[in-house]
This record gives sequence, C-alpha cells and structure tokens, in this order.
Amino acid sequence: MKTLYPGVKVLMCTLFILTLSSLAQAQATRTWVSGVGNDANPCSRTAPCQTLAGAMSKTAVAGEIDVLDAGGVGAVTITKSITIDGAGGFGSILASSTTGVSINIAVSASDTNRRVTLRRLSINGAGSSGTTGIRGVRVHTNGLAALNIEDCYIQNFTTAGVDIVTNEGATGARVSIKNTNITNTGTVGLQASNTAAAGFVTVSANNLQIDRCTSGLIVKDRAFFTVRDSVIQGCTTVGASIQAPSNSARLNLENTVIFSSGIGVQGGGVGTVVHLSNTSILDNSTAISGGGGTINSHENNRFANNSAAGTAPTPIGQQ
Repeated sequence: MKTLYPGVKVLMCTLFILTLSSLAQAQATRTWVSGVGNDANPCSRTAPCQTLAGAMSKTAVAGEIDVLDAGGVGAVTITKSITIDGAGGFGSILASSTTGVSINIAVSASDTNRRVTLRRLSINGAGSSGTTGIRGVRVHTNGLAALNIEDCYIQNFTTAGVDIVTNEGATGARVSIKNTNITNTGTVGLQASNTAAAGFVTVSANNLQIDRCTSGLIVKDRAFFTVRDSVIQGCTTVGASIQAPSNSARLNLENTVIFSSGIGVQGGGVGTVVHLSNTSILDNSTAISGGGGTINSHENNRFANNSAAGTAPTPIGQQ
C-alpha cells in the first residue's frame, strides 16, 4: 500500500474541514433575505439572499428566515419545518400566475416537528392584468403536523386564499390563523380537508377577516373549524359553509359577524355539525341554509335584515 506524503495528508484534511465548514454555512439556523440581496450570498445578516427560495436551501430544519426590508422576496415551496418572518419589513410575496407559499412536507426522521410558521407577510397574486395568482397559501402534504399563519395579508388570487389538504392519520394536523386578512381570492377565502380515513385537520382562526370571495370559508371532509372574533363579508354565494358529503366535519362560530353575502351559514351532509354562539348574521340574501347535518344555536345570536331567514337552527341553550 502506498503511503501518502505529509503534504498531501495536510491538503486532504484541509479540504475536508473546508467542506464541513461549507455545509454548516449552507444550513444556518437563521438566515436573512432582502430586496437588495443576492441568492449567491450565504444569507447572513450582512450578506442576505434576495428570495425565500434562495434562503430555503441554506436554512436548517426548524430554522428561521427573516426579512430585512419590504422588498419582494418571491414565491416559495416549503418542504421542511421552517419559520418565515416578515419582521419589521413586512415581507412581500408577489405571486402572479402561481401560488405564493406552497407547503409539501413528508414524514421524516430528520424533521420530527413538521411545523411551519408564516408571520407578517403580504402575499399578493396581482399581475399586470389584475388578479392572476392561483393560491395564496397551499398545503398539499402527508406530513404536516402544524401550520401557523400570523399577521398576514393575503389577496388577489383566483382559486383560494388559503387551501389546506392534509393526509394525516390519528394524530391529525393543526392549523392556527391569527390576525390575518384574506381578500379578493376568487373561489374561496379559506378551506381545509383531511383525506385520510382516520384523523382530522383542526383549524383555529382568531381575528380573521375574509371578504370578496365566492365562498368565504369552506369546511370539507374530516375538518374541524373554530372561528372566533372574526368577520366574513361580501361573499357572492356563501359566507361560511360545510361541504363534507362523505365524512363528518364541524364548524364552530363564536363572536363572529357574517354579512352582505348570498347565504350567511350553510349546513352540510349527514354527520356534520355547525355551532353558532354570540354570532351575528346580517344583511344576507338568506341567513341559514340547512343540509342533512345539524345546525345548533346557543340562543345568544343575532339575525337581522336578511332577505330570508332560511332554515331555523336547533336551540340548545347556554352550555
């Protein structure tokens, strides 16, 4: 066996160390993006990348990407646990003819949390001819455990503001939406479903505002929604509805206002349940349209100025 010369050994060790250093730099826990950055940069605070896509490959699992200024940071596909924070600059994603944030996380031993947080982002589908974006946020995954959307503004999409499709088992997936506006998003503002035979996707929304959609909020198969302190308005067909023909679903509306829409609240198929508590349904074409499921009222709701009352909910008193 040939013996390597000392100089060659030193060179090989040096190259190995440099390689490890490069890999460590490529997977930083925190990275930065700026409208005047460059994706060839290491995405550090002093040498930021320009786009979220450029920073994604350089950010470690469960790491964070922070936006330094209000410049456009580009659409992005997320395949691992990550936090994207618009920080003081309120990061802007322009998504003409595409989806702003696409989330597709697989079950992996290297990513046990499978958690995504989107914070302080403006996600805009507007293009040169007006609204051209497809979806603001799209979840299409069999591995997402949790999604948090906080302090975001989502607008100008043709299909959906937030479109969630999970395929979770018994543990399910959890979605939290806080202090977020969804406006002018075509077919639907917010919808969710779980396609697995077991488990559910649970959606908790607080201080959510949805307006100018065909349907404001749609609860699909194996989805549980709780919406509090929110406003849904100006939807041409329905403000909030359950559309779950084959599997159970739940919709809880608490201290929420639905007005100036086609139908205020629309029930679903057999096995679905709507609960109304301290909710105002005002100035709609029809207040409530029932289905094969159950629509319950805690008798502390307000119904006024609707062209038709529609289906009377079942009173269940205070509980």
